[in-house]
Amino acid sequence: MNSLNSASTLETHLETQTVIYPTLQYLVRFLPWDSKRVFDHLREECKHNPFIVENSDFHTSEVLLDDILPHWYSPIAQELSLSEHLLGQISALSIPSRQREALTYLTQWLSNSGYLEETPEVWADGSIWSAKELENVVPILQSLDPPGIGTRSLQECLLVQLKDQPESLVFLLVKNYLEDIANCIGNTSESKHNCQVLLQKLNQNINVDIDKITNAIHEIQELEPRPARNFGGSDAPIVTPDLKVELIAGSWQISLAYEVKQRFCLNSEAIKLLQESPKSRRDTQQLETLLQKARNLLTALQQWQENLLKVGQFLVERQQAFLQSRDKLDLVSTPQQLVAQSVGLSNSTVSRIVRGRHILVCNQHSQIIPLHSLCVPVGVGGRTSQQIQQMLLQLIAEESPANPYTDEQLAQLLKIRFCLPITRRTVTKYRKIAGIKSSHQRKLTDK
Repeated sequence: MNSLNSASTLETHLETQTVIYPTLQYLVRFLPWDSKRVFDHLREECKHNPFIVENSDFHTSEVLLDDILPHWYSPIAQELSLSEHLLGQISALSIPSRQREALTYLTQWLSNSGYLEETPEVWADGSIWSAKELENVVPILQSLDPPGIGTRSLQECLLVQLKDQPESLVFLLVKNYLEDIANCIGNTSESKHNCQVLLQKLNQNINVDIDKITNAIHEIQELEPRPARNFGGSDAPIVTPDLKVELIAGSWQISLAYEVKQRFCLNSEAIKLLQESPKSRRDTQQLETLLQKARNLLTALQQWQENLLKVGQFLVERQQAFLQSRDKLDLVSTPQQLVAQSVGLSNSTVSRIVRGRHILVCNQHSQIIPLHSLCVPVGVGGRTSQQIQQMLLQLIAEESPANPYTDEQLAQLLKIRFCLPITRRTVTKYRKIAGIKSSHQRKLTDK
């Protein structure tokens, strides 16, 4: 009797394995993919599998990475790469060779849009230049063609293009009323009302009418919001965020930005026809295999989205302060191992989920950020790298110019002031990352 039970259990186990194993295969394949790639894969599957269909009633839209483009923008790609275009200009500049090399190095930090990413401290990390040296060549980079290259925001990009007309209404609108301008575009009653509101604001300081505002907005629309978009032979990649967070009742709440599972479902008509067909036919077995594949795919898709939400929810709960301030000093140490333990997934699964995936932060200035940026490795004493650098800057700001702190003294002060156990060697490492000179160099500079 026991042997019969064992055989029955084994048979059930093997049967379960045949169903689960293909599902796991699909799940592992989906984990590192973003929503757009998963969607494309399922859409391709629909062409060959009659049992899975796309829900035509579901609509979505794509969002551009780190940059919301005006709706009037329509780029034209060129064959020349941005790097080639800039290096040709840099080589012709009459500047010291060290500046020229620093400028060339800085071009590596340009995004596909032409904006400078990260901070001077990050640029300098691991390079032969200090953060100050690299920051000093930014204006030179911004003087190159295309106009607006090397800027840090849409507003700065437009202002650089308007630098020759600083007294104009156009310059004033971009500098002080950029958000108001966005609300004035269009022919709806709401946009016309917003124009009147903007007119009232402006008339408190200068005398303008609605026609002047309209003409100025048209001029702004003709500016280039993404200087590098026309280079490289292809458009900058478009990224569909998998998750989005919104501030609701004082707390950041997460949800799926793009529910791929809602786009696809089993074809009930095809299943009904299969059930009514003769069971002896060979092609019926092939169809049953396709039906099982469709079920496995949709099950894996459901698990993929559930795992993504689990990881995203944990990270958002940990990084509430950062999402509110967008200050990297507010990031809480959250290594991937901690995420895995907390949500009940393996380290490799969490790594696949956060790598190459993005999250849309919805607020007044919506932005898309990499999900992995919320997984901050543990530094010394549980502090992040940015926090340790900030502590060092604070201590050095208080030191005597005639007798600056050595790295050994800084290590002692960090232990006393911030309860941070740290070695001299580690202080040296973070001091260099922050672009801070040695005590000897600081003393010579102050003299």
